[in-house]
Amino acid sequence: MIRRAVLLVCFILLSAVPALGALRIDLPDNAMNGRAFLVTVHTDEQNPVRIVWNEKSVLVGTTEEGNGYTGIALLALPRDFSKKTLQVVAEETTSGGVNTVSRTLTVKHKKYREQHLNVDHKYVELSKKNLDRHYAERATVRSMMESLAEKRKWDADFLRPVPGGISSEFGVQRFFNGKPRKPHSGIDLRGKTGTPIKACADGVVRVATSHFFSGNSIYIDHGQGVVSMYFHMSKLLVREGETVTKGQVIGKIGATGRVTGPHLHFGLNVSGVAVDPLPLFTDKK
Repeated sequence: MIRRAVLLVCFILLSAVPALGALRIDLPDNAMNGRAFLVTVHTDEQNPVRIVWNEKSVLVGTTEEGNGYTGIALLALPRDFSKKTLQVVAEETTSGGVNTVSRTLTVKHKKYREQHLNVDHKYVELSKKNLDRHYAERATVRSMMESLAEKRKWDADFLRPVPGGISSEFGVQRFFNGKPRKPHSGIDLRGKTGTPIKACADGVVRVATSHFFSGNSIYIDHGQGVVSMYFHMSKLLVREGETVTKGQVIGKIGATGRVTGPHLHFGLNVSGVAVDPLPLFTDKK
């Protein structure tokens, strides 16, 4: 009788403690330096899930789907990432405690080529006035990058902003007039001056102005750490603070800033990391 009573008490106590909800994450088979990859989280309760990787983190909101809740996020590895594996950790705080799931991905490594370009001398040997301008513009962009919207506005397929082919791919080590500069942080898409440029996803325009190196420039905050960039435009058709939708025309191709001819430099930044946007396009041609 005593044993039965003890077992009954233990059963009642255990029943009073909420069970931890299930947490699962779906990842690709591997990752690559200089690229972003999609992660999907699945939970039993509608709780935000924090994903941690390579000293970065992002909060993933979840919505009801079937018998549970799901959410998606983009994770990214920098161009110079050299480790052979990557650990991805998901953490969820539930009514019954904290759930944690950890996965390890194999990392493939891509070697990026060199590119030599000749540009106007003033864009290589900067005057103090131009250098000061560049530093001020860079500070503005960095400040913007630290205050991005948490809520995701993008979907899994990003729209190619112009139909032109690629004249310079992501990650190329560039030399201007024989002098090395930082690797190419985006892709250059061919196009004639005046060609309409479309937003790659829904978002809010955070910067729309002229910069020394990038010319007429637009930065769009797509939420959850994702920012798209459009450089060298001949004309800006949106303003800072304006909400835009995927496919909306935001400007026109031009040749402003440090360029060798008309084109669109398109960049994508994920949680502070510049990545190759091409694999994320719906239309990769």
